[in-house]
Amino acid sequence: MADKHRGGFSFKDRSGKVHSIGARGGGAAAEGADKTAPSKESKGRKESRDWDRKGRKAKGTVGSRRPDRSDRAERGERADKPSRAERKERNERLSFGDRPVKRGREERKERPSFGGDRPHRGERPHRGERPHNGEKRFGKKFGGERDRAHGHGRDDKKAKSPWGPAPWGTEKKDRPERHGRPDRKEKSHPWHDKRGQRRRDRHEPSEVTAQTVKGTIDKNRKGFAFLCFDSDQLEDAFIAPRDADRFFHGDRVEVRIGESGDVIDITVLEHRFRALVGRYLPLPAGRGKGGYVVYERKRAQERLYCPEGSATASQGDWVLAEVEFGDQGPLGKVVEVYGRELPPKADIGMVAGEYNLIEMHSDEADREARSYSLDEEDMKSRGRQDFRHIPFITIDGETARDFDDAVYVERDRSGYQLWVAIADVSHYVKPGTALDDEARSRGTSVYFPERAFHMLPRALSENLCSLRPKEPRLTMVAKIEIDRHGRKVKTEVYEGLIESRRRATYTEIAAEMKQHGSDTQWEFAPQFELYKILRKARNERGSIDFDLPEAEMRVTPEGEVESIKIRERNDAHRLIEEFMIAANEAVTEWMLARSWPFVYRVHEEPAEKSLQRFIDLAETVGVKVKLDAEAGEHLHQQLNSVIKTLDGHPAQYLLNTAMLRSMKQATYTSVHGNHFGLASEGYTHFTSPIRRYPDLVVHRLLRWALQVENRSKPALSETDRQELEKELEDICEHCSYRERLASDAERESIKLKQVRIMTKHLGDDFEGTIIGMVESGFFVQIPDPYVEGMVNRDSLQDDFYEFNEDRMIFYGKRKRRTFRIGDKVRVQAVAADLETRTIDFQLKT
Repeated sequence: MADKHRGGFSFKDRSGKVHSIGARGGGAAAEGADKTAPSKESKGRKESRDWDRKGRKAKGTVGSRRPDRSDRAERGERADKPSRAERKERNERLSFGDRPVKRGREERKERPSFGGDRPHRGERPHRGERPHNGEKRFGKKFGGERDRAHGHGRDDKKAKSPWGPAPWGTEKKDRPERHGRPDRKEKSHPWHDKRGQRRRDRHEPSEVTAQTVKGTIDKNRKGFAFLCFDSDQLEDAFIAPRDADRFFHGDRVEVRIGESGDVIDITVLEHRFRALVGRYLPLPAGRGKGGYVVYERKRAQERLYCPEGSATASQGDWVLAEVEFGDQGPLGKVVEVYGRELPPKADIGMVAGEYNLIEMHSDEADREARSYSLDEEDMKSRGRQDFRHIPFITIDGETARDFDDAVYVERDRSGYQLWVAIADVSHYVKPGTALDDEARSRGTSVYFPERAFHMLPRALSENLCSLRPKEPRLTMVAKIEIDRHGRKVKTEVYEGLIESRRRATYTEIAAEMKQHGSDTQWEFAPQFELYKILRKARNERGSIDFDLPEAEMRVTPEGEVESIKIRERNDAHRLIEEFMIAANEAVTEWMLARSWPFVYRVHEEPAEKSLQRFIDLAETVGVKVKLDAEAGEHLHQQLNSVIKTLDGHPAQYLLNTAMLRSMKQATYTSVHGNHFGLASEGYTHFTSPIRRYPDLVVHRLLRWALQVENRSKPALSETDRQELEKELEDICEHCSYRERLASDAERESIKLKQVRIMTKHLGDDFEGTIIGMVESGFFVQIPDPYVEGMVNRDSLQDDFYEFNEDRMIFYGKRKRRTFRIGDKVRVQAVAADLETRTIDFQLKT
């Protein structure tokens, strides 16, 4: 059930702009105040801010001394500080319009409270809870986790924001008076309408057109948080510690923003956490039987209160707690106690609980999956073509158990015919069934080192929807005619029936390629000929190919890590990738020609600021990058040329990773758009309906369009079209969010296994390469096991080292020893922390 927060609080975005939440927003009042001349009183307050507490002149001000109390008296202000009784008496006299306003405990009780008593607006959080001005927005220069903290001092108050002028400044004395003087004219106030009448419900949103955007709560271990919007047009917004307590780390929220730029309210749509693994802290004796489970990571920390506590857990034990979110906030229930050491079998449950991932399917979905079978009626259904005479082949990894694609290539006089057959999941998974509900809620399969959390039950993913050799299977087939220059000439789409001739692995095909590659009569010679033509054509049009190294793990069923090495990629991997890209583009073009509602995979161009940060980083390591801001369509070629120049450079890994991070994230959308990374004018995901819900939806749309063409279904009416487009929009948004969750969970599981394997190598020495630097140290990557860790600057004892960010080097002041990106160093593993998931190295001299 959605939780709505309308308490009326303010926060800053990364540019320093302050935003208000709730009917107290004040955006309109502040906007109106900016258009009037400042009063004598406001001028006096500004003048006093030009001096610090020690009487020194602030930067950019004029004058030789700090205004004293006599100056304040000349401006009509009180020279002496009023007593507590005088302040209380004055507060009782203050009013809005003709109505007296109570100031004190009674009013504060009326405010909604989420996670404890809310401090008064005038109270400032402890200095340690606020991000200081020295913390940088992008922090650790791509070498590790970025620090989101950003300075919010006085110099930031005039920073621009996409939400318009700030309602008020950071300091309490910079804000408009809540209860102005009787002779002070207020143009507007968030508690009053345009006629000056006070609203009856001060928490009621203003009657203005509001923009609705969605985002995620990203909490910091220091107590504050950021509201990270899905929209690239909005900067992440800062939330003060006292207000961040109302949310839980990872909450998915919907934000309503008014015309004036103020935030009207925040609604929690979905809580990311389902379960939490952390250290148990019982309450002290005499304070109750409950306790806390502490979730702690490198940048985030949460304390989950468990009212019932645990009878078997001691202080500091690892426990698993289920999380329940209610009106009183999140509460936990300890369901398993692991002890002082966290066992490897708990790793997958830890990550799954953090990202709300569920492994097992419901009994109803399992029953539906097992009830299906492939009979003659299905194979001979109207409109389905029999392609069992075509020698399709599946090529996958050695450990793959679900085969959702099969390919075949034949030559002809004009070029090649590429056949791509994809398992027809839409024949079994119908809308409105338990299978479809679960598949949609999951959005995608998630692949952990130990095992996978499948989107569909195994009865489908590993049986009826898996293209096993020598077994008939229902498929959606794309037949693509391609000329000898790699251009698509014609595409046909069918509901098909195939029978794979062989289940091959990448390693097998790569070995056969080395042996028979020069033989034009080899059965797979046409496949490799077409692969090279397609790859060349895609590179020429500007498609960006990073080809970054990936970790390949061997893990026991119990979660023990046996090895972590770099995954080897060969031409067999690239061949299948090239054919899948061609099929996705061809199917998209086929649907665009019919003007049907569709699901697109869109990748927007990188922002100019992001590219500039990449250029600046490249220059610090001696790589000159020239990108024309007005390159337009040629930006792809420019970035590709940069990647080629980095081949073999010591900073290749760092800069390739930095360029990848400068790109925007690809998303699903129901509106046609380009795919920048692939330099494609139209792209979709058609090739993996077993593991991705958008692919399943694409298959349904293709089947619908085919059935309309062969007149087995009526044409799409305008009303049906509008309803379908709205449904596709919701599906795309949900699947994009679930894809990001799955990607983050997979990355965290790999990091966790890397930390775990290094716990066995503490004290061992390794040869490594410096791949990144920040002010606190530099990052070293070792090849076996394939992990990276940090050498802290404080651990360098042979000299006093300083970091030169412009040149991206560490240099010793006495011995003049330097460390640069790409340098080979010898390190010793000294620490591996499962809680923060970090690895620490120490330099060996």
